[in-house]
Amino acid sequence: MAFRPFENTQVSLLNLQDEFNKMVNRIWHQGVTTGPFDGQEWGPPVDLHDHHDHYELYVEIPGVDPTSIDVSYLNQVLKIRGEKKVKTPSQEEGMVIKQERRFGTFCRSIELPDDIKEGDLTASYHDGVLEVTVPKSESSKPKSIKIDIQQSAD
Repeated sequence: MAFRPFENTQVSLLNLQDEFNKMVNRIWHQGVTTGPFDGQEWGPPVDLHDHHDHYELYVEIPGVDPTSIDVSYLNQVLKIRGEKKVKTPSQEEGMVIKQERRFGTFCRSIELPDDIKEGDLTASYHDGVLEVTVPKSESSKPKSIKIDIQQSAD
């Protein structure tokens, strides 16, 4: 029997691009090995939200000691570094049969727009999620413009 993976599926460049994007997203951001791309063992997933007056960045890093996390900002790049330490069972506790979780050091670099207040960045850690709040500068916030309504003389 011949192997025909696309026999019942319509093949198009758009479908192939979509599948490739999904694969890269899983490899790059889902906590799987990213070594071929950036030289590190794993990378935590990141969400970046744009709000009216600030950006919020969420990094999913359960099991990481919050005191070991380093957040820095330089030249429009926000860097988050840390380490998730592996717990190796002792001889009495047994042996590892399966291990899918990733451990080791990580560094995520996120390029931010240049419209932020550098000195006002804040970070908090709760339930395994690091949240970084990045306020926008006043010049980048939308401004309401008052409309001058003139009455016509009839």
